[in-house]
Amino acid sequence: MRNLFAMALVAVTLFSSSAFAADVITIDSTPAQIRTAQGELRAAIERKSGNYSHFTDEERTTIFARQDEVLSLIDGKQDVAELGPDAKISLANALDAVKASVARAEDNRMICERIKPVGSNRPQNKCISVGQRRRMREEAQRGGLRTDY
Repeated sequence: MRNLFAMALVAVTLFSSSAFAADVITIDSTPAQIRTAQGELRAAIERKSGNYSHFTDEERTTIFARQDEVLSLIDGKQDVAELGPDAKISLANALDAVKASVARAEDNRMICERIKPVGSNRPQNKCISVGQRRRMREEAQRGGLRTDY
């Protein structure tokens, strides 16, 4: 009976340690790489051009505040390993928050398709942004119109 208990204890210990090992926060970039990437992103957002032209001033302010948090966490660090566990989690969360805020740029991505207009055999290219397509679909649903563009 003791051997069974000891084996169960060993199994629980091994299972527990492997479960916690999977929860390790991994940040693949160095602080220098993070600083460079965040600086380039900030400059692009400040120019208000391309994929970043649609952000409101409030959204820009939010992104910049999140970037400031990232930069303050890595200030003076040469390696992410210099951060403690709580700081690593904070850094990972702040980086994900910036990424999530910027991902809204998806609305500017163009989707093109080849269509044949009614009454014509000549196909045409029809390009529309993800955001425009979503707005048209919502308007059509409110108005009871077809949504298969």
